[in-house]
Amino acid sequence: MNAGARLTEAATGVALAAAPLLRRARPDVARALAARRRATAELAAWGRSREPGPLVWLHGASAGELLGAAAAMGRLRGSRSGSRAGARAQLVVTHGSPSGGAALAWLDPDHSGPPPLDRARDCDAALAAVRPGLLVFAKLDVWPGLVAAAGRAGVPAALINGAVRDGSRRSGALARRLFHASYARLDAVGAATPEDARRLEALGARPEALAVTGDGAFDLALERADRARDDGSAASFREALGAADGAAPRLVAGSTWPADDRALLDAAAAVRRGGGPGWQLVIAPHQPTAAHVDALVASCAARGERPVRWSTIGDAAAGPDASVIIFDEVGRLAELYAAGDAAYVGGGLGGTGLHNVLEPAAAGVPVVFGPRHDRADARALASAGGGLVSPAGALADTLTGLADPLRRRRHARAARAFVEASAGAAARTADLLRPLWPS
Repeated sequence: MNAGARLTEAATGVALAAAPLLRRARPDVARALAARRRATAELAAWGRSREPGPLVWLHGASAGELLGAAAAMGRLRGSRSGSRAGARAQLVVTHGSPSGGAALAWLDPDHSGPPPLDRARDCDAALAAVRPGLLVFAKLDVWPGLVAAAGRAGVPAALINGAVRDGSRRSGALARRLFHASYARLDAVGAATPEDARRLEALGARPEALAVTGDGAFDLALERADRARDDGSAASFREALGAADGAAPRLVAGSTWPADDRALLDAAAAVRRGGGPGWQLVIAPHQPTAAHVDALVASCAARGERPVRWSTIGDAAAGPDASVIIFDEVGRLAELYAAGDAAYVGGGLGGTGLHNVLEPAAAGVPVVFGPRHDRADARALASAGGGLVSPAGALADTLTGLADPLRRRRHARAARAFVEASAGAAARTADLLRPLWPS
């Protein structure tokens, strides 16, 4: 067992011993730990009854990582018509966060759930039960214990859309020593950028296994935006959302947190006080729980806004009385962004991490976000002219500038062109994995 696998095995033991304390202090962590304890038995039960034939196991931390893998997986699974008995390769998808479930509709797995605990006996048992022909990690989440178990079982392993963020703890000298063997064990590594490739090689990825393939998230963002346009769902959203008045531009704010909501409401009020246009805000909270939505409705009303819940609009348009529409559904941001004149992406004002900027960019709208993030794609989008970085205190000025239709169109063209220029990773990733794909 390599050093990284020994470390995660020891950490797992500590976490299990602390489970009673975690149930009181961190119930969310305790629930995740319990789900991973059950995962091996669930994978074994499914593996005993699965149809014979080729199978791939894909793992990603959460929805974003898995969605970035969807286009390449679709290409490869669609190419299995010539395999034994005409069978399509089966797919097992595991994810460390409950949000990973949002990606399943795009991956169409035969089984999904949390991964097993990253210790030898759990990983060995899971691999023996599922019998994959290939293990694929998406973007970030390379588990040393699972990689080591794949080596013992003779299962090839790969990393796709691979990224190592600025300041990542895995970039330190100690981490490189601990995880070197895990990255060196990977049979194929697709890096998102040349810089990611250099960092992955420093972590241990072998040069002969490494290629710069790009990030499949760009391909998926284009696919979702184009589907929303072509199937009419974006037009339906525009009609249902109505407008604050005939000339009001609409800002769709996606995956927001309370800090984002406060900054947006403050900025919209400041723009109106300064004689600017009355922006219609469509706010889609990252966690649209009843409590969060109720609090947001109350906050809007206290400020003199006219809030409307999306779920109450029904078949009728929101109409001119709604200055803020609170979108209390999940999973439809691609269509929603396409119904806006500009977009704001939450998480960049601190604490939670900036969310996906590619979906609104692919929809062809200017993308506004806060400055506190470590996302290379957001920095590149801003450099290309499609993204606008705005601290909370400057958000009113940003909205005032975007009130100009000509300026909005200029930023919108740059945003869409940025995504289009970075597309093609799905095909390159499929080419990288094809020699390892089970038959």
